[in-house]
Amino acid sequence: MDEFIKNLKLAGGVVLDTIPEGWYVTQALFGVAENGAVWVKDYNKELFLSEKVAAKMPKKIYPTMHEAVKEINSPGVFISGPSKTADVESFLVFGAHGPMEFGVFFI
Repeated sequence: MDEFIKNLKLAGGVVLDTIPEGWYVTQALFGVAENGAVWVKDYNKELFLSEKVAAKMPKKIYPTMHEAVKEINSPGVFISGPSKTADVESFLVFGAHGPMEFGVFFI
């Protein structure tokens, strides 16, 4: 659990106490401690186009991606915090794809 939270924060995500108004809310089935990602079956344009996404998730966290993929039995996607990219002059850009803000709310 601690590794998941640490990597979620490294990926630009946060653990939410409440879900902020105006955020797109989805249901995650589980998380991956290794990279702070969550598995979501509800993948649609709102998930991919929303700048602020919150995932409601049970405290079901796998240590590694290798263990997590064994749990997958239907279509879905892994999501995590905002992506980052930098050019050769080290100009950092957040949110090249994915949400600008991402949070997990444990249920």
